[in-house]
Amino acid sequence: MDQVGRPVDIERMHSRLFNLGLMMNVFIPVTLIAVGALLRAKGVGLTGNTELRIFFWALLAVAISEIPAIYLVRRTLLRGRRVSARACVRLTAGHTLMQWGIITYSLALAPTIYGLIYYLLGGSLERFVLFAAITLFCFLVFKPKEEQISSFLRDSSSPESAGGI
Repeated sequence: MDQVGRPVDIERMHSRLFNLGLMMNVFIPVTLIAVGALLRAKGVGLTGNTELRIFFWALLAVAISEIPAIYLVRRTLLRGRRVSARACVRLTAGHTLMQWGIITYSLALAPTIYGLIYYLLGGSLERFVLFAAITLFCFLVFKPKEEQISSFLRDSSSPESAGGI
């Protein structure tokens, strides 16, 4: 872990965030799809339930609304390290970036969870894969870039951002 006052290695932080994203937004959805395929082989979801059509469209709308939510959370977290007066621990830039990664990737994983719920209620495996594709799309759009990390570190170390802490 990085200490307060110790510089953050940009390449290492980028690698850690990218690997976290691969695990949460690629490995977990692929694992859940494999579990879904195994369940289908055991007889779950073999009959298409037409009563789930409205539920599918509602879940799809919620899954797509995750995209602007991720953008807003990302912009808010990366804008600056403003910590409230009630906080007793000063977060380092590395911790803030890891928090950003965990929150962003968790929000991006949510559509896969929605798809799993839909599938287990009797939906089709193909539509479950659609929800997993939304997760992969969110990962590809919001994955960390070294330029963003270096820009965040440069902005967080400037004197005017230290006054808000």
